[in-house]
Amino acid sequence: MTCQRCDLLIVLTSLAAEGCPQLVLQLTRHWNRQGVVVHLVVLSREPLDLLAEFEALGVPIHWFDLSHGLGRYPRLAWLTFRLCRLQRPRAVLSFPLGWHSLIAIGARAAGVRRVCAHVGNLPPVWTGSAFAKFKLLVQLGRPFTHRLLCCSEYVRTATVRDFSLSRRETRAIFNACDLKAFSGISRPETFHDPPRLAMVARLELHKDQPTLIRASAVLRDRGVAVEVKLVGDGSQREQLEELIAELDLADRVHLLGMRRDVPELLGQIDLFVFAARPDEGFGIALAEAMAAGVPIVATDVGACREVLQGGRLGRLGAPGDPLALAAGILEVLAEPEAAAERAILARQRALRDFTVESMAMAYGRELGMMATG
Repeated sequence: MTCQRCDLLIVLTSLAAEGCPQLVLQLTRHWNRQGVVVHLVVLSREPLDLLAEFEALGVPIHWFDLSHGLGRYPRLAWLTFRLCRLQRPRAVLSFPLGWHSLIAIGARAAGVRRVCAHVGNLPPVWTGSAFAKFKLLVQLGRPFTHRLLCCSEYVRTATVRDFSLSRRETRAIFNACDLKAFSGISRPETFHDPPRLAMVARLELHKDQPTLIRASAVLRDRGVAVEVKLVGDGSQREQLEELIAELDLADRVHLLGMRRDVPELLGQIDLFVFAARPDEGFGIALAEAMAAGVPIVATDVGACREVLQGGRLGRLGAPGDPLALAAGILEVLAEPEAAAERAILARQRALRDFTVESMAMAYGRELGMMATG
């Protein structure tokens, strides 16, 4: 391990092509242009979807191989301490929450001035004893963590309440994405026949593609033909394939896997559907669809309600309810002019509030790196 200049050390769980790693990639590109030298710490060697993108930026990557059992906790603190003593970063930003406490202890012991942690989802209070351990970890890190940076006010409120924190220990900073890649997309003037729907999200339990698949069956049974594209990959792919086969939807619902041409795909669809569970924190794909000017139907959970301003910028329906989701889709297809008006307003908000520049500036202030604006 050699010593290289390091202004900011960012910790990620993995390099999967999903929310947090994608977010870090965009922030790193921005900070690199500002002359800020970013190093990454990655806790898992699989998956490596975004490895090539980070390597293309010349970002040094440090891999922490943690043991199993209780020994992994002090090991994480020790590895962080050792790396920070060598690289001397000005600040540390942790995307794993809970683990950030050990990272903060190691970093502060090594003399790092600021440690912040990203909060991207609601505290999982429904997990019982697992949440009790999670809360204990968060409490452990309080003396060593400058601030928890929550991706929405919805998440911030729950974080303060469920982790028993004060509001001054948190701040809400909206997630961001490379909106420029989505803002110049040419859109079809009329809906395709059949209409094309898409959802972009990891195929994991914390997303809700099954409700969209079941809504597609509802539409079919009502004589409404649609084509649904599910973009993303993950552990639930086999289960989703089984559900599609069970409902005899193979000709209507298509699993496209991970794609690197999402902006182009959004330019080819008529409606973006974001089926989310109540623990959804923000939904970067939702912001991307807004920037692309695509009409949106989403589930009425706190994060979507906040991002879509209570339904002003997109149609909202009850979570986990295929009938409600199908009704929202039918409404948009039946009222294209109203949907287009909402999409225009949504695009304006995305380009104003969800930029990488604004997020980088806000993070830079909290990390004590004002030059990162």
